[in-house]
Amino acid sequence: MFSVGPIGFTAPLLLLGLILLPVLWLLLRAVPPAPIRRRFPGVALLLGLKDDESQTDRTPWWLLLLRMLAISAAIIGFAGPVLNPEANQRDNGPLLILIDGTWADAPDWARRMERTEAALGDAARAGRETSVVVATDLPPDTPLTFRAADSWVPELAGLKPQPWSPGTDDVETWSQALEGRFDTFWLSDGLDWDWRATLLAELQTHGAVSVFESPRPVYGLKPARVQDGVISVEALRSRSFGAAEATVAAHGLDPSGTPRQLASATLSFAAGEQSAIVQLSLPPELRNRVTRFEITGQRSAGAVALTDDALRRREVAIVAARDEREGLRLLSPTHYLEQALLPNAEMINGAIPDLVLANPDVIVLADIATLAEGEAQALEAWVRNGGILLRFAGPRLAASDIGRDEETVLMPVRLRAGGRNIGGAMSWGEPKTLRAFSAESPFFGLSVPPDVTVSAQVMAQPDPQLSQRTIATLADGTPLVTRKRLDAGQVVLFHVTANAEWSTLPLSGLFVQMLERLSISTRSDIATAEDLAGTTWVPDQILTATGQIVDAGSLAGVPGEDLAEAPLGPNLQPGLYSGEDRRIARNVVAGDMRLVATAWPANVPLEGLEV
Repeated sequence: MFSVGPIGFTAPLLLLGLILLPVLWLLLRAVPPAPIRRRFPGVALLLGLKDDESQTDRTPWWLLLLRMLAISAAIIGFAGPVLNPEANQRDNGPLLILIDGTWADAPDWARRMERTEAALGDAARAGRETSVVVATDLPPDTPLTFRAADSWVPELAGLKPQPWSPGTDDVETWSQALEGRFDTFWLSDGLDWDWRATLLAELQTHGAVSVFESPRPVYGLKPARVQDGVISVEALRSRSFGAAEATVAAHGLDPSGTPRQLASATLSFAAGEQSAIVQLSLPPELRNRVTRFEITGQRSAGAVALTDDALRRREVAIVAARDEREGLRLLSPTHYLEQALLPNAEMINGAIPDLVLANPDVIVLADIATLAEGEAQALEAWVRNGGILLRFAGPRLAASDIGRDEETVLMPVRLRAGGRNIGGAMSWGEPKTLRAFSAESPFFGLSVPPDVTVSAQVMAQPDPQLSQRTIATLADGTPLVTRKRLDAGQVVLFHVTANAEWSTLPLSGLFVQMLERLSISTRSDIATAEDLAGTTWVPDQILTATGQIVDAGSLAGVPGEDLAEAPLGPNLQPGLYSGEDRRIARNVVAGDMRLVATAWPANVPLEGLEV
């Protein structure tokens, strides 16, 4: 390509036509030819007469100049002028087309594929061998394959963005294996990822690099947070030029199970600010139906924030026998249970038939031994439909004969008569500590404080199913917590009281963690690797790069530690993950994430995409 200053020419040989301009000037000057003077005596009779029309004997100079300029413009136009051509691009060497392929590319993916196809067409006309690579699908152990540019065009339809960013280690491994000389045409998603600068430096050692990037800002939505009953949603943008507004919509299921937009609010980005927060105050029933928040008009996984059980405020009903010592609040059979549940659950009260009709998430029976026949049948139907019945032992349950001879439907195991006292004046030994939770227990991974002891409990009858239904034991192997599945629901029994009368468990943080693992309550803060240690989570629904929620299919489960902290990728995709009795959402934009626009060096030619 021949260049003159900032202008280059794709067909510079046509400029040779400018050399012929002097010849054209002479030809134009000679046409029309000058008239020949002939003296004729009779002309004297015409003297004094004037002709209405006159014609010059030569072409005016200004007309000649206009004609020359028109011919010059035509020659320059056919020579293919290009403003600011890529002077460092070679015309016949190999070309690498690198596409980021992240969720930030999703909103204009079709136009990016059109630009890629145009680049392949240019390479084909120049006879350049080409390789097309998507960064989110890097083959770390496979070298670049350069082939005819036309052969890549049919494969473009199969390329798609992914709802994650390439891993730094994968990018470094791939870039260090590159060999030979080639130029790079990089289609950037506009975000300054940790690996970008290192990869750019490596690519520039192999040849010239030019970039194609959209000037539009990239938007993201952080997971929703609940504080004092108000939902806060924070939105991010990568570029902070001027003020802007965006609409955040809450989507979920209506009472008939139909997906709908349940609420919406407008947030405003101030000039120079890259984040904005909007707050929504929703009633508990509507809040529990929300499945996701999204920025309206942004077809991107980053603009969607899935919700999980942390957003739900569970409804818990507590039923306890009347305590004659009403003035002693700390001895109440439900005091510590209420303190553990109140921050993150909605407490409801009433008689059992009324509670069943209210359909809470959990019903707690604190030292309730016997139930009326109608109450037992109503509770059983409620549990089978997906409810959680949580029972605590106590003096009344220990003195009753419930579940002695045969298993009761609303008890997970049969019980021995009388219970067991440990460390009392009439017994041998010291209060028992808890044994570490087994890998089959939903409490696996929780650390057991050494100061948690048990001085009394109700004992389970030895049955063939006892070991399968035991999810927590004392140091001597006796069951502390047992559980039985009942169709879609479950019945859980703590073999100690809900207050500190029989054990110090309700006084410890372990008590709250155990309730969370059983989905009795959920915290609104982010689960850490320590909280999820030892658990396995199966993907239920996953999020595509364009923000669509689809079924996870047969994707493998992931360890709880990875779900909490590992970066997203093919083995850990954004979406909803199910555990024993709860679900956790893993979103594209994490709580501590920032969206930073790329800042390319001055020596990298940058081509923009129209907004």
